[in-house]
Amino acid sequence: MYPLFLGIDIGTKRIKCTVIDRSGHVRESSQIDIYDLVENPKPGWFQRDALKIWERLKTSLSKLSLLKSVEAVCIDATSGTIIPINSHGSPIYPSLLYNDERAVEESKELRKISGRTRDFEKFLPIAPYLVIPKVMWLLKHIGRKKIYRILHENDFIVYKLTEEIVTSPNIAGKSHIDFTTKSYIEEIYSDANVPLELMPRIKPIGAIIGRVTRQASRETGIPENTPVVNGVTDATAGDIATGIIHPGQACLSIGATTTLHAITEKLIPDEKRRFYYKPYLYGRYVAGGATNAGTTILDAYSNLFRMSLEELESLAEKIPPGSEGLLMQPEWTGTRIPRCYPNVKGFIYGLTEQNCTPGHIYRSALESISLVTSLLVEIVEEVTQTEISEIRTCGGGSKSMLLNQIIADSTNKKVLQVKSEASVGSAILASLPIVGDFKKIIEQIVSVERVFSPKSENLLLYNTLKRKLTKFVEFLASNF
Repeated sequence: MYPLFLGIDIGTKRIKCTVIDRSGHVRESSQIDIYDLVENPKPGWFQRDALKIWERLKTSLSKLSLLKSVEAVCIDATSGTIIPINSHGSPIYPSLLYNDERAVEESKELRKISGRTRDFEKFLPIAPYLVIPKVMWLLKHIGRKKIYRILHENDFIVYKLTEEIVTSPNIAGKSHIDFTTKSYIEEIYSDANVPLELMPRIKPIGAIIGRVTRQASRETGIPENTPVVNGVTDATAGDIATGIIHPGQACLSIGATTTLHAITEKLIPDEKRRFYYKPYLYGRYVAGGATNAGTTILDAYSNLFRMSLEELESLAEKIPPGSEGLLMQPEWTGTRIPRCYPNVKGFIYGLTEQNCTPGHIYRSALESISLVTSLLVEIVEEVTQTEISEIRTCGGGSKSMLLNQIIADSTNKKVLQVKSEASVGSAILASLPIVGDFKKIIEQIVSVERVFSPKSENLLLYNTLKRKLTKFVEFLASNF
């Protein structure tokens, strides 16, 4: 039997486990829902129990019949989610999720006290959801003595499997690392009074960072001594699975959040501090960012109208571009694009008796996700001086034919709907120590389902709506 490789994807809504062979063929997969574990105890707070995630993962793994034949495993998880543990490796507080914004005051404090952090905003804008502000919050509210280490969500699963505390430069991308040395920026940690020893060691993407222990093997069914390969975030795993490698290619992962990553070879600072860079493969970087616009609002409207997403899409297809005057702000938990404004929540503008229908509102939601995406594409192209030639979409939201077409229209880019999963990207990474260069696997595994060409007649309308949305957001941020 060919070697088999396991990829584990821990997202917002579900865990998915996928087994591939060295040719890149998916042999089997399993998944389990975890969205019910997300807690929202206060406005802007988003957390979940790391041990319950571990238990759900074990359940998902138990559904795999080929698990005993797996020769390497790699894990991806949500970006910027952190877990404080004690010296026994047990979580002492819920995971602070990637979109948790309780550290608003700490992010303001960090900007005030650290000149190095302010300067680094050209590569990583200061925001409450970054790792250092969250750690500052934990130190204030839990205390230094109780915290042994701060782990990213991937790192915690790696620790449970191997008892090793280690991360990758991609996973630590929101933890203020130097892109050249691939190490934490000591001056920033010193300014923030965050001890560096709290953070996991950084090792290269694709390196073997440990092996499955006997205890972990008993719990998960993964064979003892199976190599665990250093991974990436869920969005970057999606990048790998869609096959973006070359400058000018971009991946749009449409899940609970929508994340754009464009491949670039150069680090060009964004003087306006609007997006981030992260280390990628082959010495390249991804430039882009996560937005708070995604399938969460689509699911919310599905629940509100008591209609399936398919039924709503069918209605939305009958509505003309522009939704007859409706304009929506889709980042309900606070905007990240065009800038980070945690207090600017979602809104709908332009409601009339005519357009207050499920079809109009759902189309406006799809258009609003596309407008935010278009803004981010525009910003990334401007700063990196790299024209994006194509956008490859993946994630649950990419199943929408209408959304893909609107993205093509609003960005004026060719959109390729790719059949892929982040768990496949992690499985590809798991193969690296054995297979070596996995470009051939990517070529074999990437399946373009459909190509959407932009309709030029809609571009002017969407550009107008994009500017109007930006003005609304800036006005609300300045006045409320």
